[in-house]
Amino acid sequence: MVRYLDPEDHPEGAQTRRKSRLSPAERLQRLKERNSALEGAAAIEGARELALRLLDTRSRSTGELRQAIESKGFSAETAEEVITRLRRVGLIDDAAFARALVSDRFTGSGKVGRALVEEMRRKGLDPKTIEAAMETLEPDDLRQRALELARKRLRTMSQVPRDAAFRRLAGMLARKGYSPSICTAVVTQVLEEREEE
Repeated sequence: MVRYLDPEDHPEGAQTRRKSRLSPAERLQRLKERNSALEGAAAIEGARELALRLLDTRSRSTGELRQAIESKGFSAETAEEVITRLRRVGLIDDAAFARALVSDRFTGSGKVGRALVEEMRRKGLDPKTIEAAMETLEPDDLRQRALELARKRLRTMSQVPRDAAFRRLAGMLARKGYSPSICTAVVTQVLEEREEE
């Protein structure tokens, strides 16, 4: 059973509770100090536990895991040891992670090209893995997805003049990473479709 002390009856208890509260930055600093003091098997076990918790929520790249482990105070050698073990048992696969990311972002938000490459770089993937994952996108699929996005956005621009609609649609597709040639061709096509209607 939990006992709650009334601060008026027990002022000393309320003061000690307030003093013992730590800010998030202070808690993180203490965690880093505690983790950096660990050695050998204890350090590897702590870092492995952290990595498994992260992998439990979603798949992650090697770079993301390395950064997360080191940010909690573990050494680079400990992080590398844990990552090597996890890779050996198949819990980390950068190539599969990159392919899944490309597929997810392409089908979900329509992201391609530079925008998608930049996201993969931020997730710590190497250029060779990024290039292989980007090759999974077919040119016909790119154009079809760009058409879907442009048609969907154009529905919200019924009163917008053609020139303004062209700029807005082309800008939207460019921010998602589509090439200038695809942007121009797709936007021209959807605007012509709107005029025919």
